[in-house]
Amino acid sequence: MITHLRGTLLSKSPTYAVVDVGGVGYGLAISLITFDQLPPTSEAVHLSTYLYVREDRMELFGFADEEEREIFELLIGVSGIGPHSALTVLSGMTLRDLQEAILQERVAELTGIKGIGRKTAERLVLDLKDKIHASAPVGEAASEAKPGASEEAAKALMTLGYAAPAARQAVRKAVEKHGPDLSVQQLIKLALKER
Repeated sequence: MITHLRGTLLSKSPTYAVVDVGGVGYGLAISLITFDQLPPTSEAVHLSTYLYVREDRMELFGFADEEEREIFELLIGVSGIGPHSALTVLSGMTLRDLQEAILQERVAELTGIKGIGRKTAERLVLDLKDKIHASAPVGEAASEAKPGASEEAAKALMTLGYAAPAARQAVRKAVEKHGPDLSVQQLIKLALKER
């Protein structure tokens, strides 16, 4: 089992990265969460990994941290969710938003993720509610903006043409850098600078 890779980032795209480890290039399927946290190419990188093995193929998946990999493993344990569907789920919302949606049984929010229908969303809630931890990922709980401000700012960015995951990520980065006491307008302005 390959549990992590430490090496040089050769290339990256929103769904795929190549890491050189001792002269061998490892291709990894990644989520948008991981993509947003990757360094520039030619720099050192460390990724948690999951090796998916089937009789007809082997595929390596990369994650920014252990928590994302653990959620991925829970997702692929749900009937009807394969590894690429799990990456789509991880790319569709932050880990914290995903945890909250499952814990609070917000099926409608889960169906907003591309490729996730009502039955699959209900299965996610049913299968994972007892397995998902209620605690927020490290760093996110302390950096919440005013209630509703983050979501309003993300919606505004989506209106400007941002994809939903990219909009949420830009707003989250703005809150982490500039603090939680920001208005919607300030969040939008700072998030636009993040991209």
